[in-house]
Amino acid sequence: MSKKIDGFFGECGIQRQTSALHTPQQNGYVEHVNRTIIECVRSMIFVQGFDLEFWVEMVNMTIYIKNRCPTKVFDS
Repeated sequence: MSKKIDGFFGECGIQRQTSALHTPQQNGYVEHVNRTIIECVRSMIFVQGFDLEFWVEMVNMTIYIKNRCPTKVFDS
C-alpha cells in the first residue's frame, strides 16, 4: 500500500479498493473479464494456427479490441 501509488490514484481520480488475499469471489467482475480475455486468446491461437510465441501479442490485441467495444455501464 504505497503512498506514491495512492497519490497517483488520487491525481487520476481512481478510487482504490482492496480485497482479502486468495478470495477471487470478492473480485468476480475482474475474474470474469480475465477469463474472457484468456479464452479469446486461446481461440485465436487455435483457429489461426499461431505458435505460442505470439501469446503476448494476442493478449495485447484482445485487450485493444475489448477496450474499443461498446459496453453497458458497470454500476458498483
